[in-house]
Amino acid sequence: MSKVVAVAALILGVALTLFGAQNQDRVALHFLWFTARALPVSLAILAAALLGVLVGALLMLPGRIVSGHTARGLQRDSARRDAQAARASLSMPTIKDAGTEKVEDGLPQETRR
Repeated sequence: MSKVVAVAALILGVALTLFGAQNQDRVALHFLWFTARALPVSLAILAAALLGVLVGALLMLPGRIVSGHTARGLQRDSARRDAQAARASLSMPTIKDAGTEKVEDGLPQETRR
């Protein structure tokens, strides 16, 4: 999946570069109280693309934080259960020779006739 994203980013970068090279006309931009006069179109498009990346990253941030907390919590739970299982296996009594059958001729007593 990361190769697909890298190729898409490369294509987008080339397209933005070509667009910027072909559109060097000056424009005036107005947004709320901000006014930019004689700004190249390519610079305006680049700023809009960077702003889009920034907004996208900020929108993804809460989900990444939550998933990180969830993953760390699951790792802690798994480690705690592994430790409990190890303690339980050490504290279990060992049964030596209990329930073993007398074997003659390679067969247990019940199976011989």
